[in-house]
Amino acid sequence: MLASGIRAGKTERPVAERSFKVVAVLFFGEWEVARYPTREQAEWKARELNAWAERNPRGYIQYVVRPVRQGRRGR
Repeated sequence: MLASGIRAGKTERPVAERSFKVVAVLFFGEWEVARYPTREQAEWKARELNAWAERNPRGYIQYVVRPVRQGRRGR
């Protein structure tokens, strides 16, 4: 049997790739900074940006990691 997802003449939908984004949370909203394919990469960048923001304060900014949601086209 092939492992390509074929079952009873029908193909299964491929698993959607998940990606993660680093978001700057500001007082009046959010701003997307970057996107990464893995959560570990995004968390590493968020930690790096938070450390930089503590050394160079210019208002209240916190960097967080959030999953990227697929739109209607991604279905």
